[in-house]
Amino acid sequence: MTALATLRASAWKYTAIALGLGLGFALVMQTLRLAEAKLETAHTEATLQTERATAARMAFRTSERNRTLEGKHRDEIAQTDTAAQAALIAADAGRARAVDARNRMQRDLAHYLTQHRTAAQARAAAGQCAPDTGPADLLADMLRSADDRAGELAHIADTSRTRGLACERAYDSARAMMEATQNGETE
Repeated sequence: MTALATLRASAWKYTAIALGLGLGFALVMQTLRLAEAKLETAHTEATLQTERATAARMAFRTSERNRTLEGKHRDEIAQTDTAAQAALIAADAGRARAVDARNRMQRDLAHYLTQHRTAAQARAAAGQCAPDTGPADLLADMLRSADDRAGELAHIADTSRTRGLACERAYDSARAMMEATQNGETE
């Protein structure tokens, strides 16, 4: 029994040693895994910081590019508006010239009608024929009305065209800005 008791005591002793070594090995492995996890975490955090910094730089560049495009668009709209205002002023000046020309023509027509009536009355007084100024008066009135309406329509057409072209240029500018924004261009 003593040999068996010695063997049993040794078995417990070796089992305790093996268990201690196993626990020590497990502790070393856990320590190594923890160190590896800390390194991986540090690497991931560094990568995340780098990606955040890159994203912030890209957002800043995009913001600046969009500000530049917006400023360029605003300048183009201002130029378009200035050009449209100048064209509208020119159309108004053209209308004023057309009104002056119409007034001169109406004065000339009135002078012609007066001469025609005077001549017709002189022929009637001489016994040649009776004056009939109705058709000439009708023609003069129709010419006056047609000229007035033509002047109005011409002015409407001129201003509509000017406004339409300004609107088209503003649309083209906005579309170019949108395309440049989508393509990442600045000019």
